[in-house]
Amino acid sequence: MTTGFLPENTISFLQEHILSPQTPVQIIYQQFLSLTRSSLAAFVAAVAPIVTPIIDRLVATLSSSPDFVLFGALLVLIVLTIQIALFVQRTMLYVTRLFFRMLGWALVVAALAAVWQRGPEATARDAVVVASKLAGYASVVKDIWWSEYQKYDAQTRGQTVPGWSGNAGAGGASAGSGYRYGNR
Repeated sequence: MTTGFLPENTISFLQEHILSPQTPVQIIYQQFLSLTRSSLAAFVAAVAPIVTPIIDRLVATLSSSPDFVLFGALLVLIVLTIQIALFVQRTMLYVTRLFFRMLGWALVVAALAAVWQRGPEATARDAVVVASKLAGYASVVKDIWWSEYQKYDAQTRGQTVPGWSGNAGAGGASAGSGYRYGNR
């Protein structure tokens, strides 16, 4: 069994000092095994007169009223369904967390590779260019969001916004009529 994994001298050492029936390890193991078996047999013999009537009464009750069996089966089915749903949730959380960790480490490795390939100065210059582009994009998004917020606020208050007519849209809703989908 262990011929291909262990050297020959290790196999002979294990045979002589651990696996042989006359070794102290095997003697202690056999004594522990016999003590455990006798203790278990004594425990079963002591508990059997107490547990046997309870089990008999339970079986008789379950066979006389199938509603309990149906209720038990339904309860087991519900618990099993909840356990499966929780398992799926834990698995999804694990996979998502693993994905984002791997993504973070991939970004760190990519940044280090860029620094290694282009040098620190060129990488810093590229980072400033990318950050300025992102800041410009965020500014445009903020302006669009603010103008839409102004339109909505004016529409709910019944005011007009310069450069925007409150009567635009299909149906010609007035500015004070409130926000409706499609009436912009």
